[in-house]
Amino acid sequence: MNKITSLRTGTVVNKFYGKEKDGVLLLPVSGTASEDAFVTVNGIEADRNGENFSAVIPVKDKVTEITMKAENSCGVYTNTIKVLYDKNSFPRYNFFTDDNSFFWTELIEKRPHSLFDQFYLGFFKKMHDLYGTKVTLNLFYRNDHHEKKTTLKDMPDIYKSEFEDNSHWLKMSWHAFSEFPDRPYQNAPAEKVGEDFDLIKQEVIRFAGENSFIAPVAAHWSMIRPDGMAELVKRGAKVMTSQFINPKTSLTEKQNSSHLCDIGFFRNLRECLYLEKNKLLFDFNDSMLYLRGDLICNYFTPEEIVSIMENNHTGKRKHEIVSLETHEQYSFPTYFNYLSDHLERMETAIRKATELGYAPVFFAEGLLGNKIWEK
Repeated sequence: MNKITSLRTGTVVNKFYGKEKDGVLLLPVSGTASEDAFVTVNGIEADRNGENFSAVIPVKDKVTEITMKAENSCGVYTNTIKVLYDKNSFPRYNFFTDDNSFFWTELIEKRPHSLFDQFYLGFFKKMHDLYGTKVTLNLFYRNDHHEKKTTLKDMPDIYKSEFEDNSHWLKMSWHAFSEFPDRPYQNAPAEKVGEDFDLIKQEVIRFAGENSFIAPVAAHWSMIRPDGMAELVKRGAKVMTSQFINPKTSLTEKQNSSHLCDIGFFRNLRECLYLEKNKLLFDFNDSMLYLRGDLICNYFTPEEIVSIMENNHTGKRKHEIVSLETHEQYSFPTYFNYLSDHLERMETAIRKATELGYAPVFFAEGLLGNKIWEK
């Protein structure tokens, strides 16, 4: 009673939530209040229908505070929330791969003439040439699968100019120090998160140039405590992607029908259920936008990928964003869980996103690739 029910703090609103015209979103707001109360929403008198109220308010800024006020003979009751505005939203997708250490190890050992003579990077160059795809490679500092435990420190800078020339579509980011142990930051001190981030960023800038590094949108195993998250925010991170609820953690794992919160940055069940339905939630306490990903390519066949993306596209969605991801190692024949069709799976997802009208962006730039607030 006496509260807004149609929205919550952290809702990311856009044209699908109301009517957008001339850079202003006319946003319907509804809730419940005592029948005898006089209700306003941001100073606008609300319509009443029993205990229900509704009003339409203008949203003009990136962050808007919405306050309902109910006043009757017993006093004044207020409820205030804050929403984030994805102004002039457009259909867009982000593509990234996690766990990268195999490709840079090959570059160290084989020294091909061009970056794109290495098959994995060559595949992404093909995806960019065909579909305009933008790719983020989330890096490990150390390759735990290599007998010498090779590190990024061994990466030569002979490809620096080529990385720089392609940095408008190919970028690299922090993921973790190394693949093992699992869940490396779940109980780690905040300083460890920052140190590993800085270590990888320093090396990327050395061998690939500053423009080749981008803030991360994912973390290894998606479990970082709030103080660790603050270290990422200080370093420019704006959005974190995960599964949050009923996650798959291996190729053989079956889908869980119960509500299980895991690998989701310690978000609670209420938030995870909200993300399952609404996809996006901004936490004003830690200044982070949480995003439930759409598809992890290594878990699904090409046919399943097409079906998932078509169903997501035609469903009742209030956002025009698609998050595509996968894991590097499944592309390499030397990996024990190698998927012979992994490149096909990735191309299927990219091609389908293109066919459905989504433009390639980096979610780490602007608001999920929408740079309207930077103008």
